Amino acid sequence: MLNLLRADWYRITRPRGLRGSLWQYGIALIAVYALIIGVMMFAKTQAYATLSGTDAVEIPSDFGSYTAYLGSMQVGFVQLCVSFLVVEHALQEFKNGFVKSVLSARRGRLSYFLEKLLFAGVTSAVVTLGSVAFITLGGMIAGFSYAQADSPLVVAGWLAAFWFNTWAMAAISLVIVYATRVSPLSYFGAFVIYAGVVPAGLKAMAQLSGGMLSVLQPLRPLFETLAAWMPSSALSLLGRGGALFSQSAAEVWGSSSQALVIAPGAQVLLTGIIWMAAAAVVVLAIARRRDI
Repeated sequence: MLNLLRADWYRITRPRGLRGSLWQYGIALIAVYALIIGVMMFAKTQAYATLSGTDAVEIPSDFGSYTAYLGSMQVGFVQLCVSFLVVEHALQEFKNGFVKSVLSARRGRLSYFLEKLLFAGVTSAVVTLGSVAFITLGGMIAGFSYAQADSPLVVAGWLAAFWFNTWAMAAISLVIVYATRVSPLSYFGAFVIYAGVVPAGLKAMAQLSGGMLSVLQPLRPLFETLAAWMPSSALSLLGRGGALFSQSAAEVWGSSSQALVIAPGAQVLLTGIIWMAAAAVVVLAIARRRDI
């Protein structure tokens, strides 16, 4: 399994000509972040105030906290890049016939698919930490300020939850790849997961159950619970920053919510772990039943 992981990382990190997909997605991320930070820096200048016809206004701080800054920059971009990178890599191995070289024994198949799940996790961690480093450096150069300081424990918890849910989204994308092995469907499925279409649909059903679709009223708690426990929902909450870890369920989901939820900080951590485990079970089931 570790040999397969090393081989995968060699292919996505080939430095010659920056042909590895990790470099390509990384450069795209850096370009986007540099543009956003540059625009934010310009928006604080007198030149921007002059061009926009408004007076420059001093604000006490640019972001509520350091993790709020990370959340505003990372949520969305990192997940899309990681999911597409993992999907591209998995499909490529079917296309170039690499998968056929895997041992035909069941143990060989299971090792291969388990390694791909591990590959998704390592890729998620590397892209997350790389983007954190660049965003932090950009914030220092731009002189961004924060209303309050995050404790080391909050930062660690936020990063862990972000990583788990990013990994979960990549793992779910792998399920689609191995279930369909069709490029357009795999990329489309990964995008749907990234965009949070499923929880948005569940929330819409929950709202309609109180009106047009009143027959579904008994299912409202189920709809709201499923929506609240989706990786994209967890990442949306993480976009608010580490303050999430000190908030109550009522503060996050509202007192009228009928969802079965727990403390928000614990929930965003558990959501990623649960969906990673579920994706692993499905991938291994596919490995047992489908020929490579």
